[in-house]
Amino acid sequence: MSLPLLNDFAPDATIDGSEETSGTRRSRSGTRPLVITRSELEHFPPMPSLRSRPLAAIAWLVRSCVAILCGVVLLAIGATIPIVNVYVLGCLMEIQGQVARTGKFRSASWGLPLTLRLGIIVLAVVLWLLPIELLAALHRDIHVLSPGSANDWLVAFMLAITSVVIAAHLALAIAGGGRWWQFLRPLQTIRQQLDRHYRVRFWQQATRQINEFVAAISLLRLLRLGILAYAAAYLWLAIPTLLFTLLDDVTIRWQWFGFAAGCLTLTVTLMGLPFLMAHVAAERRFGAMFEIRTVYELAARTPLCWSMSTAFLMACSVLTLLYIALVKNALPPHNFRWDLMAVFLVTMIPARILVGRAYHHATTRPPARLKWSTRVWRWSNIAALGIAVGYYVYFLYLAQTGGELGQNAIWQFPSVLQPFPN
Repeated sequence: MSLPLLNDFAPDATIDGSEETSGTRRSRSGTRPLVITRSELEHFPPMPSLRSRPLAAIAWLVRSCVAILCGVVLLAIGATIPIVNVYVLGCLMEIQGQVARTGKFRSASWGLPLTLRLGIIVLAVVLWLLPIELLAALHRDIHVLSPGSANDWLVAFMLAITSVVIAAHLALAIAGGGRWWQFLRPLQTIRQQLDRHYRVRFWQQATRQINEFVAAISLLRLLRLGILAYAAAYLWLAIPTLLFTLLDDVTIRWQWFGFAAGCLTLTVTLMGLPFLMAHVAAERRFGAMFEIRTVYELAARTPLCWSMSTAFLMACSVLTLLYIALVKNALPPHNFRWDLMAVFLVTMIPARILVGRAYHHATTRPPARLKWSTRVWRWSNIAALGIAVGYYVYFLYLAQTGGELGQNAIWQFPSVLQPFPN
């Protein structure tokens, strides 16, 4: 089966005749662009059989790795931009919600075709802008040495013509679907636009393609999920964190009591909050963040999956804080933070997927019978998870004294949210 996504790095296919087949039509000057639907931009196709189609399976693996790399880079850059970081958090919630609803790890590939297409477009645009940058640098040098000379005007004219031609080529390639080979064949694009019949079909398909692309981004839905995540996290963690940060003077007794209460309440809250966030991601409702009883019942059905996935999530969030304290501070002074966001995404996305899978497993299990053995097993997992989360809270206390974020690391809640941009 040939999907449009599998042709991202291949030339456009052609067929004989004039009828339309799978979004491709032959004309005198070539083929009109394939239209990729919203579902194909949201979900990655299944892997071909490695036994019957080994080359297709290898190509699928390569495209999957490229798509994951593009997704991490684009999300890491977006997470460093204020307001856009809410959209990035919405993407993480959507990925977790897809796994929580379906229970399939393959659902975590949501958005990978879209990031692959965006990565191809960004890379192609950067490469095509290099000639313009070189001509601009040459024009600056000539203008400084001999302003107003014939060479100055000639290079300026070449720069203007090159800019217009490259801008037109990039616009047509993006409107045609943004496949890699469309950026590499400007002459064919020009020939196709000279064909009147093809030109009409091109703009029809370009309009449809842009509509499908905008629909696949789902900006409003992802922003809403990001806002829900921030609301749920701060609703349940604001007071425990405030108590946790009260200890400024060790000689004041009431600060000690407040700090102890903060440690206890923060530990208990963090034990159940990842499952609550998965519930919010799966339900996509504001009221889901208040359904504590429902989340507790789900966690009680699968105590081992709940405790293991939550502990793994806390351990992955510690890796981000360790990178800040041990690696990032050792680097030369710099203002960018995309490296921190990349480490956060690489470590936290698998952990969120695992929590979503544990949540789905809990929804498929019947309520456990209240036998004494069940109670012992449940409370044993709760005690083990409490110890693990307690160590995480202790690490948060130590993180206040070191690292780039300092005390802000506690209020950024990397275990359930994400680090703030500058």
